Amino acid sequence: MLKLDEKKIRKGKPIGLPYQGSKKKISKKIVEIIKQNFGTDKPIYDIFGGGGAITAECILNGLEVHYNDLDKDITNAFERVISQDREWIKTLIVSRTEFTEIKDKENKTTDDFLKLLINSFGNNKKGYLYSKGISDLKYNLVKEIIENHDVFDGYKQTETYKKVTSGLDWNWFNAKLEKNKTLEQLQHLQQVDRLQKVNKIKATNKSYHDFSEVSGAILYLDPPYEGTSQDSYINSFNSQEFYNWAFEMSKSNIVLISSYSISDERFEVVYSFDKARSTIQSGTRNDKCEKLFMVKNS
Repeated sequence: MLKLDEKKIRKGKPIGLPYQGSKKKISKKIVEIIKQNFGTDKPIYDIFGGGGAITAECILNGLEVHYNDLDKDITNAFERVISQDREWIKTLIVSRTEFTEIKDKENKTTDDFLKLLINSFGNNKKGYLYSKGISDLKYNLVKEIIENHDVFDGYKQTETYKKVTSGLDWNWFNAKLEKNKTLEQLQHLQQVDRLQKVNKIKATNKSYHDFSEVSGAILYLDPPYEGTSQDSYINSFNSQEFYNWAFEMSKSNIVLISSYSISDERFEVVYSFDKARSTIQSGTRNDKCEKLFMVKNS
């Protein structure tokens, strides 16, 4: 099993785009596990990089990292966010009507992609974040808070939030537990805002097979999980073919795979994140536990 001294984990919140299957909850731990067990002098290849949580964490830890994902939309979004400023971030909030208009567009820009990501339920880019009856109320409050106070974080302390939510048409909201009284659009903007701490990085959009020549590196692999619905991934994914490739790559690299379980007996669990739950497609919680796997005796 790999070791982790949690006292050494970077302070501060994890960062990355709000994205399905994001590793944000455990990215700080994963990168610290890599540092404590394998040192800091090898390049890291984040080959299924998704929303960039692992890549961003590597950069903040001063590690050399290669960010790759087959999905050009997500890597373009990551590159766009880290090259823009706070004023631009504010433009990513849209109403239910605008959301539907963007969704129906034939040719979508990177900004359109980000607007769908940030304003959708479970970041699925399909359904608007708030249900029909309350969407205008919440959207208008978010816009007002940004306009009056220029904050994404700590919005519950603002005069606007306190005043608006004390109105009668907010009774449904006030009946909730405090922790469930959230303005999700502002929370998503906080995530995007934090990502701007990261220096510019150039992404690639290759298949994992294209990295077959790499050696002397650390490969962090977060493929579509075996046995899960993979609708949100670009192509169907052959897990066994991937395991064969990862096994070969482990002969000249350190290979770490994130998954819940791996049916191929050549691999074993080397670390288990007991509290980590992945957010899957529908925005529902999945109660399987995230683990790191390596080839046995590698």
